[in-house]
Amino acid sequence: MTTHAYSPLYLSKASRTVGNMLHDAVCEFHIDGPDFLIRFIQSNVAEQFENGNSKYIAGKSGLEIFLEVMERTTGESRDVRLVESYDRSAAYWVGWMLTHYQWYSGKSFQHILDIVPYEELISLYDTLHEADIQKSYEVMDAHFAGSESRLKTTRLRCGLTQEALAKESGVSVNTIRAYERKSKDLNKAQIDIVMRLVSVLKCEICELIG
Repeated sequence: MTTHAYSPLYLSKASRTVGNMLHDAVCEFHIDGPDFLIRFIQSNVAEQFENGNSKYIAGKSGLEIFLEVMERTTGESRDVRLVESYDRSAAYWVGWMLTHYQWYSGKSFQHILDIVPYEELISLYDTLHEADIQKSYEVMDAHFAGSESRLKTTRLRCGLTQEALAKESGVSVNTIRAYERKSKDLNKAQIDIVMRLVSVLKCEICELIG
C-alpha cells in the first residue's frame, strides 16, 4: 500500500499549482514541455512536491513555481506578472494529472516521465481530461504494468550495460538480468543488493523499488 507524502486535503491545490506552472511554461512563455519538465526535476522543485513540503504544495502559485524553476536552472531572475486565469490547456492538464498520479503512486516525477513521457501524456488529454481521475490512475498503472523494469530504465538512463552495472556494483550479471526480466522481484531483494545498485546508479531507492 502506498504511503502518501501529504494529506489529500492538499492535493487539489498542489495539482492546480503544477498545472498552472506547466501552462505558464508552455502557453505563456513558449518553452518546450519536455524541456521544462527536465528543469522542474533538475531544480529540485519536483522533489519538494514529492516530499510534501507545505511551502510548495500549499504556499506558492503556479507562476511563482515557474519563476523559481527558471531561476534555479538558468541563474536568471524574472520580474513577471500574469493574471492567473487559465483555459485548462492540455499542458495544464498534464501538470495537474502528473501531480495527482505522483501523489497516488508515490513514484517520483522522473520515474513517471521515464515510462510515460510528456508527448504521450499530451496524447491522453482528449480521452482523459473530462474523465474521473481514477480512470487516469488506471491508464497510468497499465503503462507501468507493461513497462520495462525500473532497474532497466534507470540503468539505461545512466548509460550502463548490464555487465558494467554488475562489475561496478558487485551484483552478478545473471541476477541483474533476472531483476530486469522480472523473473525475480527486486522489491524482495536483500537490502545490501539494492543499496549497491543505488550507489552505482546514483538514484533514490524509490526509483528502483516500490
